Amino acid sequence: MRLENKIAIITGGGTGIGLSCARLFCQEGAKVVIFGRRKNRLEDAVREIGEHVLAVPGDITRNEDIRRLVETTINTYGRVDILVNNAGIFTGSPLHEMKDNDWDTALDTNMTSVFKLTRAVLPHMIRQKSGNIVHISSILGLVAVPNTAAYNVSKGALNQFSRSLAVEYGSLGIRSNAICPGLIATEMTEELMNDKDLMQEWSKNYPIGRFGQPEDVAQACLFLASEESSFVTGAILPVDGGYTAL
Repeated sequence: MRLENKIAIITGGGTGIGLSCARLFCQEGAKVVIFGRRKNRLEDAVREIGEHVLAVPGDITRNEDIRRLVETTINTYGRVDILVNNAGIFTGSPLHEMKDNDWDTALDTNMTSVFKLTRAVLPHMIRQKSGNIVHISSILGLVAVPNTAAYNVSKGALNQFSRSLAVEYGSLGIRSNAICPGLIATEMTEELMNDKDLMQEWSKNYPIGRFGQPEDVAQACLFLASEESSFVTGAILPVDGGYTAL
């Protein structure tokens, strides 16, 4: 098992990519703490996956909830080996029509909350002299599309944050990498993907000939979280069916 006896925190762990990561990590021997706002989804995940999953409900933008997540993990398992920063939101509008609150919410959720949770976890990883952080970013952190400026910026910043961690903490045994998924079939993208004409047009930009599934991202996350990638840090890995290769 590639993650035997490892302790992982996965934010946004009740649905989509986070849930797929939780399933796969547990199959590979990890104990996983999943975090998210919707308690019922977290409870469903625990029932599905089993005893190696612990659910901690909370809001990633609330300092007290971040503190409770880390304290619960340490009190229960004594360490944190893996952090998957997956929670995020997508917002879209023309920049000249964007409200201050929309910009602030995107940056707070997709970037500032990642900083705060990572900051809370790092002292434990430093004490262990080991740790592995995987950030779920986006192809829109690598390329820009119209009407999504706040999201583009938040994910671009997340990629640079990941690199910064890699160079600052590599000597302490801590690795940091980011995954940039393309369009993935999740609850968040369901309404968008129901537009068949749009999807047919967008599919032309995916050389592999399809959009992604949460499991595609989870497999990449497993690789980066495992010792198979022990010499990989500071990497920005597109998991996008070739979108960014065009």
